[in-house]
Amino acid sequence: MKKNTIFLIILSCSFIEGDKLKTEYEDWFSSYIKDVKVGYNYYSIKKVLNHYEVKEKAVLKLKMLGQDKELITFTDVKLDKNLKTIEFSFELKTDVQVKAKGEVKNNKLIVELEGTNMPKTKRTYELKNEFYLPQSWWAVILLGKEPPKEMDVYDPTNFVLGSAKSEKLGIIETEYNGKIVKALAYRTNMFGAQTTIYIYNGRIIKVESPFDITLISEPMEKATKIGEEKLDVLLMFAIKPEGSFNPEKDTILILQLDSLKGNLVLDFGAQSLLEKNNSSAKIKIVKQNLSILNEKDTIIPDSIKIYLKPDEFAQSDHPRIRKLAYEITKDKKTNLEKARAIMYWVWTNLEKKPTVSVPNAIEVLDMGYGDCNEHSVLYTALARAAGVPTDIVVGLIYENGRYYYHAWNASYINGKWIWIDPVFGQFPANVGHLMLQRGSIDKQAEIMGVVGKLSIKVLSVN
Repeated sequence: MKKNTIFLIILSCSFIEGDKLKTEYEDWFSSYIKDVKVGYNYYSIKKVLNHYEVKEKAVLKLKMLGQDKELITFTDVKLDKNLKTIEFSFELKTDVQVKAKGEVKNNKLIVELEGTNMPKTKRTYELKNEFYLPQSWWAVILLGKEPPKEMDVYDPTNFVLGSAKSEKLGIIETEYNGKIVKALAYRTNMFGAQTTIYIYNGRIIKVESPFDITLISEPMEKATKIGEEKLDVLLMFAIKPEGSFNPEKDTILILQLDSLKGNLVLDFGAQSLLEKNNSSAKIKIVKQNLSILNEKDTIIPDSIKIYLKPDEFAQSDHPRIRKLAYEITKDKKTNLEKARAIMYWVWTNLEKKPTVSVPNAIEVLDMGYGDCNEHSVLYTALARAAGVPTDIVVGLIYENGRYYYHAWNASYINGKWIWIDPVFGQFPANVGHLMLQRGSIDKQAEIMGVVGKLSIKVLSVN
């Protein structure tokens, strides 16, 4: 299990209103989560001939299940003389390394991805609105141009293009350096998560971001000094539900969910949606009965065959993946047997270890360890290579009285999507799994608005 900390850095975007800059801007920020310092950000803008270069470095130091973890990102954005984003580069350094490069041509965004044991791949996105990265919003305001109310934004940490909305809130009182000041505030909304920016005397002084992250403008010497205390994000963002149950013994669970935001998927596989309004829902989760499945494989519908295809992270067409999938399943006759064998192999062969990465299957094979994200992407690749349609499921898991961020799998077996958890060796998964979204990493950004905010009540168990 792990809290996807990659979201925490990239959403540290902000707006600044002040004098129009002709040459450069530079600022440092300390990063806090609930008053505990966890890192820093550096941001700059420079004019070079007929364009502008925007740079950001972000450092985050945390604990995950007691282990120290460091995450560093570098983002460079190039703006033309009209302040339009024309190209960018991004690098993530953590347990592994991931790079992305993008450029805008003819209303299309073309992005190349590569990483540790991850072959270079290319994606093309159609742009419907003016295009930005989170970092380029600063530059637009600093250089005298208001950002549009709606824009296309690429999040390089999740490799996803989405729409964001911005709103000018006006003058608001806020605390800064121990006193109350009147600051100009902007608010942005991206993937259901809000970021509020405060500008005072022409400079950004504070950013309130998702996941209770606050950036405070401070001198470089103070910003870059990080103490020995490190926050365990898994514990901080855990959700304690009202009521309890036994996920190992109970087979039917009905929950009430409140404070829902964003584009969530609540009806799939072992989970069914009973009721829903704007911000709440009632769901039913069951432990699936495998004995009712047909002994012989049924025909896979065309609409499901997409879950047999490889992607940048689950490289089911890679020779190493195909060879391993064959070795694991060569004496298995049905997809049910194949899925069970692959789950058991991943469960027994990967060391359970908190990991900060954007995992791909080949990389996970080489590392030999990981947490839920690494297990789920490797299982996905192997299952697809073996002819079992498979997807990744993301949400929460109930452990020791609390819900934690988690990822697991769903395999399409004889007409049904069966939940499978290769981290805990569960086939099928128990009722402690609460689904919020499904799909590869580009879909997981959709849950940002509810992580750490969701309210859960146990209505009934059986």
